[in-house]
Amino acid sequence: MAVQQPQIASSPVKRVISTIPEGFENSPDLEGTVSRLSRNESRTMMSRALSRNLTRASFRMPTLVGGRNSRTFLVTDSAIKTPFEPYDLKTPFDPDDDYDFDFESDDDDSSPSKIESVEDLLKRNYQNICRQLHVTPRSKIIREFGKTAVNLADLNLSNKELKAALLTFIKCNEFDDEDDDEDKNDDEVYEINVSGNRLTTKEISYLTELLTVNKRISNVILSACQLSGEALVKLAEFLSKSYTLQKLDLSHNDLTDKDADAVCKIIQKNESIQELILAHNNLGDSGLAVGAALVENETLKSLDLSWNHIRVIGAVGLANGVRMNSNLETLIVAWNGFGFEGSVALGKLLCKNTSLLHLDLSCNRIHPPALFEIVKGLEKNKCLRRLNLSQNPITAPMTSILLNRLLRAKHSSLQELDLAGVVVDKEFNSVLEKIQKKRMFIVRYDSSLPVNKGSVPTVDPKNIFNIDPIRILYFMKEHLRTIDLFLKFDKDSSNSLTRDEMQFAFEMEGYPISKAALDSVMSYLDTNKDGSVDLLEFIDGERKLKRKLIQEREEEKLRHSADEELQNDHSYSQAFQTATKPKFPPIKK
Repeated sequence: MAVQQPQIASSPVKRVISTIPEGFENSPDLEGTVSRLSRNESRTMMSRALSRNLTRASFRMPTLVGGRNSRTFLVTDSAIKTPFEPYDLKTPFDPDDDYDFDFESDDDDSSPSKIESVEDLLKRNYQNICRQLHVTPRSKIIREFGKTAVNLADLNLSNKELKAALLTFIKCNEFDDEDDDEDKNDDEVYEINVSGNRLTTKEISYLTELLTVNKRISNVILSACQLSGEALVKLAEFLSKSYTLQKLDLSHNDLTDKDADAVCKIIQKNESIQELILAHNNLGDSGLAVGAALVENETLKSLDLSWNHIRVIGAVGLANGVRMNSNLETLIVAWNGFGFEGSVALGKLLCKNTSLLHLDLSCNRIHPPALFEIVKGLEKNKCLRRLNLSQNPITAPMTSILLNRLLRAKHSSLQELDLAGVVVDKEFNSVLEKIQKKRMFIVRYDSSLPVNKGSVPTVDPKNIFNIDPIRILYFMKEHLRTIDLFLKFDKDSSNSLTRDEMQFAFEMEGYPISKAALDSVMSYLDTNKDGSVDLLEFIDGERKLKRKLIQEREEEKLRHSADEELQNDHSYSQAFQTATKPKFPPIKK
C-alpha cells in the first residue's frame, strides 16, 4: 500500500508523529499518516510533547517498528485523539487555541541519553585495569582524571599501581584515535608528572607508549625516579626519535658519569626539547661530554645543570660547548665549582656567544681574579640580560670595579645583576646611579661597608718616606686583596699601572709622594723595565715585601730572645752575691 503524506501545512501534531523504518515504506501493515524524522529528533519531540500540560490532545506511546535496535517509530491515526472525540486531520489549525506545544528542534540536546564524560570513561577503564592487576584503585589517581596536567608525584606507587595508571591513559587515547578530529576533547593531557616514583624499564616502556599514542603531551617530569642504567638508555633511545616533547625534567636522579652517554644522546639527537633540567645530579667531569653534545644541538633553549659537582674539566668543556651553540638562551650552573679556570672559559664564552640571555653563576667559588676574567667577556658581550653572581667570595672593592667596567662598556645589554650575599663598598652606589641614568639596570646586593677613611690634611714627605714607600703602598690595602687594589688604581682599565697612575694612587689615599720616592717604587715593581707595572709584577712585589717583613720579624724574635737570655744570666749571677740587711723605716717615738 502506498504511503500517503498528510497535506496539513502547519499542524503541531505533525511534528510529534515519528518516522517509519527504512525499507518499510511499501509495507501493507502500515496504516494512517506518517512522516519521516531522525531517531533522535523523534525521541526528543515525543518526550517534549508528553512532558507538556496538553489541554486539547493526548498521546499514546508510539509502537516500535523494526526491532529493538530500529532507528524509527510508528504512530498511527488511533494514537492521536482528543479527550472527547477523534482528532480530525482535515480540521484547520487555529492559532488562537490554547495549545502549549514547543517543537523547536535543538540539535545540541537531541540525544535523550546521557553521554559518558572523559572522567567517567577513565575511571571505568582504571577500575577494570586495577581489577585485572589485582591492585586497589587509588583515589588520588582518580582525582587526576580529566585534568590537562596529570600530577602523580610523590604517591609512592608500586610498579603495578603505576602500570594501571599509565595503561588507563594509553587505552583512553587509543579509543579517542578511532573518533574524528572534530570529536576530540580540548582537555587532553599535555603534562604528566610521575616524580618520586621508581621507574624501571617496564614503566619506561609504558610511558613511551603513552607518549606515542598521545602526541599532545609536551611536558614530562621524571624527578627523583631513581632513573639510571637501562631505564635511562631506553628513554634516551625513544627520545632520539620523538619530536613532540618540549620539556624534560631529570633532576634528583643521581646521574653519574656512567649515565652521561644517555644524557648526551638526548641532547644530541632530540630535535624538539626546548627545556632540559638536569639539576641535583652528579655528572661532574661529564660536563665535557655535555658541552660536546651542545655543539650539535639546535633546539634547546634552557639548560639547568645546577648542583652537579662540575669542576675544572667539566666547567671548561661545558663553557666551550655553550660558546659554539647559537640557540641556548638560559644556562643555570649554580652551586658548582667553576673557579678560576672555568671563569676564564666563561669569559671567552661571553666574548663570542650571541644567544645567551640569562646566566646563573651563583655559589661557584668565583673570587676576584676569576671575576676579573668574566668581566673581560662582559665588556664585549651584546646580548646577556641577566647575570647571577650571588654567594660568591667577591670582595667589596671588586663590586665597584665591576660596575665601573659595565659603565664604560658601550655595547653591554645587561639589565639585572644579582650580588646577594656580597657586601659592596662605599663607591658602589654612586657608580650604580650613573649606570641607571643611562639605562634600566637593577642590582640586588647587601649593605655597603661603613668605610669613611679621609685624606691626611697636612703631610711631611720627608718624615713619611723615612719609611719604605713600598710598605706604604701595600699598607693602603687594608682589608683589600692585591687584585682589588690593582684594579682600583687602574683607572684606564689597561691592566697595567703607569707612573702617573701610581702617583695618583698615593695622592688619592692621602700620601703625597716625592719624585725620588716614586722612582724607587717603580724600580722596585717594574721588573721588566717597560715603564708600567702589570698585575703579576704587582703581586710579585707584594711577595718580596712579605718575605722581607717575615725575615725582619724573625730577626726581631732572635734579638728579643737574646736579650731575655742576657737578662736571665744577670739575675742568676745576682743570686750568689752576699745578702745585705734589709732597710726598715724608722720607728716613730
